Amino acid sequence: VYKRQRQYTVRVEQSEQPLSNNHSNLQLYLIALAVAIVSAMAGIGLWKVLNNRQPPSTAALIVLPEPREIKEFELTDQHGRPFTLENLRQRWTLVFFGFTHCPDVCPSTLYDLQLVHDEIMQESDPANPPHQVLFVSVDPERDTPQRLGNYLAYFSPDFIGVTGDHSQLGPFSMNMSIAYRIGEHAEGDMAYSVDHSASILLIEPSGRMHGVFPAPHDAQAISTDLAKVID
Repeated sequence: VYKRQRQYTVRVEQSEQPLSNNHSNLQLYLIALAVAIVSAMAGIGLWKVLNNRQPPSTAALIVLPEPREIKEFELTDQHGRPFTLENLRQRWTLVFFGFTHCPDVCPSTLYDLQLVHDEIMQESDPANPPHQVLFVSVDPERDTPQRLGNYLAYFSPDFIGVTGDHSQLGPFSMNMSIAYRIGEHAEGDMAYSVDHSASILLIEPSGRMHGVFPAPHDAQAISTDLAKVID
């Protein structure tokens, strides 16, 4: 009897140790599970925040990491009126720099902008258009406001043309990261070349630069991207 009681006692004492270990393991498991759940929830929350911050994917538009501030400026439009930073606010603006004597790049780009403009306006209120198209002439010697108006009328009566002297155009174009160069020529000689960047710039309704459409241009891709950012 004594031996049996001893054996039974030993067996009971030995069985208590695994129970204690199981309890500890269960606690560790529950803690690990709680940590995993909290981490997963935090990860989902962070993903949602980052996903909400990402701009819509674009086919042609290169979106700047941070919108660029545009400094105050004053140019003259095709009607002889001042055109300032305030005119770039309230709606999206597509900006292209060129000149009316341009043989190929400028007319082809303005034609693309005409297609973009017409497509966007099909789904827009004509009394409150969501965008505008701005053509900046870097050739003030030949491009008077009247000539700008006549030239842009071939593409769209809605297009805005502006120019100014080089003391105005120079700082404005540099601020917009656009380069241009007037070929050397004698005073009064109207047969000279002009080199300029061919990118189309996109300005936010806040008056800051949002992104760039680099050349070569695809009117359909620009229309699609512009519709996305407007939405």
